[in-house]
Amino acid sequence: MNFLNSDDAQKLQCLLVEKSKKTENWIADWWYDKVYLEPRCSLPIIVSPGSIYPQDEYQNLDGQLQFATKYILGLLNFKSMIDNQEFPVEKSGDSYFCMDQYYKLIGTCRIPKKDKDQINIMHIQNFNITKNNHVTVLHNNKFFSLQVIDTKTGLILDPNEIYLNLKFIVEQSKEEDEYGIGILTSDERDVWASAYEILNQNEINKANFESIHDSLFVLCLDTKECSSEGFADKKSANAAQILHGNKQFSSNRWFDKTVQAVIGTNGVWGTSFEHTVAEAVPHAVMNDHIFRYIKNSEINFFEEKRNATLCKELVFQVSDQIKNQIKKSQKVFNSQIDNLDLYVLNFDLFGKNFPKSQKVSPDAFVQIAFQLAFYRAHNKLGNAYESGSLRKFNFGRTEVIRASSIEALEFLKSMVDSNVENQERTQLLLRAIKKHRQLTVNAMNNESFDKHFFGLKQIALENGIALPELFNDAGYKKASYYYLSTSQVSSKFEAVTTFGPLVDDGYGSCYNIMEEKMFFGISCYKSCTETNSKVFGENLRNALIDCQALLAKYKPKL
Repeated sequence: MNFLNSDDAQKLQCLLVEKSKKTENWIADWWYDKVYLEPRCSLPIIVSPGSIYPQDEYQNLDGQLQFATKYILGLLNFKSMIDNQEFPVEKSGDSYFCMDQYYKLIGTCRIPKKDKDQINIMHIQNFNITKNNHVTVLHNNKFFSLQVIDTKTGLILDPNEIYLNLKFIVEQSKEEDEYGIGILTSDERDVWASAYEILNQNEINKANFESIHDSLFVLCLDTKECSSEGFADKKSANAAQILHGNKQFSSNRWFDKTVQAVIGTNGVWGTSFEHTVAEAVPHAVMNDHIFRYIKNSEINFFEEKRNATLCKELVFQVSDQIKNQIKKSQKVFNSQIDNLDLYVLNFDLFGKNFPKSQKVSPDAFVQIAFQLAFYRAHNKLGNAYESGSLRKFNFGRTEVIRASSIEALEFLKSMVDSNVENQERTQLLLRAIKKHRQLTVNAMNNESFDKHFFGLKQIALENGIALPELFNDAGYKKASYYYLSTSQVSSKFEAVTTFGPLVDDGYGSCYNIMEEKMFFGISCYKSCTETNSKVFGENLRNALIDCQALLAKYKPKL
């Protein structure tokens, strides 16, 4: 079957070209709708990643609230730079990147609807200081609105005022709300939409929802140290706290908000983010900026009479029907959390400094190590997805970098064949790295095919045309089944992002390649007896070491 030369393909291509003439980016609306707003799966773990940053030094409530205050100030500083177009435009080589995602980060909120969610995007053009001047604060599953911008001057309020009102919020919510509605945002979208519809019939609830939707971001203040039971180490447990709340804090969340900052009692902090309007990289850049702001800010906090007009509790009216749904949603989400095996690998033997010294791509080097780790663990090639940026193009999002090349497979086979000499293995490793780098460049230049095929499929469905046989072909389906779902999310700090696998018997892994170390957030499902995140992490560690050894010893001889 030659799909590309078929009449079906030509017809769909013509329709796609016509669509491209009428819009700045032909895939942009489908990306929102088909990838995010229409799927009915729950957001945390599956859709929304979590990023954990280096643990801060504070160890008490005052330290937590002072850190939270600085986070608010840092985020508002970032917003000001973005709104005023003072933030440097990113680039790759000579190509500048589209910065559209940055303008949609702060204030944007997803709203549950039957069949297809709604996304309320806040940006400088529709920013309204009379209603977009506050932060939604969660503590002990209770909700508060905290004003942080002066509605008359547009200036950020005094840091001490913000701090004193955070203290008031904590004092007002010492008892946990057993029926905190935040847990509903973790459930499947139609389940949440049904509950939302019922809740929204009450005028008080409706006003509360509008306050959350209009807020700049959600700030979650957790109340105690996260339990590390069931995790390989404390770092992995802390990453789970950020990703999904780790059961203890899962009701103290609002997963619909694009930016949701989580600040714990013992220096643990990070963000969980709703994915519709932006990829993980803009979030990381934002958090890097905020963390630098926090580290460099010197604020004198002191006790005085607070401005009581800045803070308001959002008390929801919850019926027995909704209380029952809250319990059901807790049970469902707890089960999902229990099934996720999460492990953070801190690899400190080398970072991008080594592959750069060998004149090879650090990302390609790591991707081949991923392949080797999987091959050794499962005795087969692990079809791998790496997220490649399309931000060279207006409103561009991502394209698939298909890491599982023939060149990679040849190298993997050589590593388990005792008859192959190390010098030949090194040659095969270099070929695999070179091939991966070329695949990356192709994807970033929009010269790959996955999103093109996605467009052909959507244009067929949109026009009532029967799908070509290709999309039901066993080979095509197999090629779209990713055992490894990976993404590089870089940070200047020792941060790592985590998310769940794409398939039941696969792995998810986000990684941060620093100059002299690397961090990997690795996940799999406990329901699969063949996968284990810590074992995979150890295999990955060994694969990185083995690839380094080959290049260091044998590359000079080639």
